[in-house]
Amino acid sequence: MTPVVGLLTPPLDLRPDDFEVAEVFEVPLTFLLDPANHQSNCVRYEGRERRYYAMPYRQYYIWGATAGMLMNFYGFLTT
Repeated sequence: MTPVVGLLTPPLDLRPDDFEVAEVFEVPLTFLLDPANHQSNCVRYEGRERRYYAMPYRQYYIWGATAGMLMNFYGFLTT
């Protein structure tokens, strides 16, 4: 995966791959940059503790690799 950040002007003609993408939605940057919306969670899997980031937004649960990339982006913008 290679995250790409850019500025886009609507309307957009997005064509996500149905096999890879279930849904496309927008999240305000102000939401993503608010530490109150950042979660660090832990789950036990196969006897090991696994940690992951999550950012619940409305009916969406942004987690795993996507939330990790967003946390890296947050760190880049705030340091």
